[in-house]
Amino acid sequence: MKRLALILALLCAVPIARGGTVDEDWKALVALDAGPAGEPKTQEEARERALGHLGKQERALRDFLAAHVADERAFEARLRLSRALQIRADFTGEERLRAEAKKLLDEMDRTAAPAQRAEVDFAKIAALMRALREPTREQREELLAAARKFQGDHPGDRRLAALLAEVAALFDMQPATKLALLEFALPLATDAEIKSRIADDIKRVRLFGRTFPLAGPTLQGRKADVEQLRGKPVLVVIFADFSPPSTAALVSVQRAVAEIGAGSVQVLCVNLDGKRETAAGLLREMNVTWPVIFDGKGWQSPAVRELGINALPTVWLLDAKGRLRSLNALEGTAAQVRQLLRE
Repeated sequence: MKRLALILALLCAVPIARGGTVDEDWKALVALDAGPAGEPKTQEEARERALGHLGKQERALRDFLAAHVADERAFEARLRLSRALQIRADFTGEERLRAEAKKLLDEMDRTAAPAQRAEVDFAKIAALMRALREPTREQREELLAAARKFQGDHPGDRRLAALLAEVAALFDMQPATKLALLEFALPLATDAEIKSRIADDIKRVRLFGRTFPLAGPTLQGRKADVEQLRGKPVLVVIFADFSPPSTAALVSVQRAVAEIGAGSVQVLCVNLDGKRETAAGLLREMNVTWPVIFDGKGWQSPAVRELGINALPTVWLLDAKGRLRSLNALEGTAAQVRQLLRE
């Protein structure tokens, strides 16, 4: 998935030197940002490495704060410790870690100097986003309000474009709000990757309520064209074997179609794998029989570039006239299709 990360990545499992000068200790602490050596072979191994690292990172941060509590970098060390505790809590579900992380942020919120205010406010929003799993409308609105406040309080902050883009990602079901956030964010973006991501997001949301072309050769040796599927709602599923969440999305759509009744909704897929055998193997494994557009061009496939696709899986819902009616049909798929059928 090509997706900008607002939340800092897990850092390298390198032990911090103890008992050195403050500069030496800080240098060792920052060295953790390099990331772990080697590639995990399984998701379980990746999880264990992450947890092992987080424990070392936490100890390193506590050591630094114990030894250098008066150093000006202690403020950033507390921010880092709060973040590490939050991430550990996400992995383990330990509420004591989440509570300590919140306590740290609350203390910094009360004592932050004016020059530190933006960092604390951003950390609070990041913590709020990190806590969201399946956000309700009320939680999305709370996050939007926090982002808008950050925008008003810190209009020149370098992270504002990325923040608004991440918040916009939660508003697929409210396209007008999503578009407003993205259009404000685009001119603020200075990083080329962020700017490209936002431009893609705008391209997608502007398709809402419209028809669009989607056609190409299929893995089944035919040609598929979304225009030939008018008359019934259509689920468009864009996926790849290299995207683990794609497998769960395919299962979810299969269940929804079975629940609704296959005769009531059609499905058109687009696969972004580079090799035909990889894509075909996944379809066999998942027992997917829907038409699957495949050209082997991956992210550069014309089938998706013109649609602004930059994340997998993507599941859209079209009405019987071919108009895009949902930018996120993976959320409550059956209910969304039934709503269209009632119209």
